[in-house]
Amino acid sequence: MHILKYSAAVLGLIALCGGARAEDGDIIDAATVTPLAGWVEHATGVHMQALPRTIASTEKLQSALAMEGVQKARAAAAYLPGRILISNAVWDPDSIRAQSYLVHELVHHAQLVSRRVYPCGAAKEREAYMLQNEWLKQHGEEPLVTQEWIDNISSCSNANSGDGDGD
Repeated sequence: MHILKYSAAVLGLIALCGGARAEDGDIIDAATVTPLAGWVEHATGVHMQALPRTIASTEKLQSALAMEGVQKARAAAAYLPGRILISNAVWDPDSIRAQSYLVHELVHHAQLVSRRVYPCGAAKEREAYMLQNEWLKQHGEEPLVTQEWIDNISSCSNANSGDGDGD
């Protein structure tokens, strides 16, 4: 059985979200995460009995990104089993764009609990970015990244596929 490779939501173009900045270490409550998780459950067909603990913390996010197996990238958020970290510099609960980062990471949580087998770690990113873009579209926002970018980053044959192997 393959060990889950941690992943991070890559920022091609960082657009800092408006609104009040969260304090580093703030817990994002279930009332905020649950509707996003419901959308992901509907989109993926995967029921998530337990939600990951979700924390707004640039400091913890940077520490997680330094761990072995975590996709090396500039990131706004990252999923580690049972935990989502999002930069408090970008987290704004009223921002659809900021919510989309949680949607992306919740897709990774659904992937873990589904026990689906993927051909490589990068293939998980395809699903996460596609659904993140769909969330944004449904909420009247532009996609985070282009389809061409998703195709490139999610290719199992791409040496920089972000699956953590050999990085």
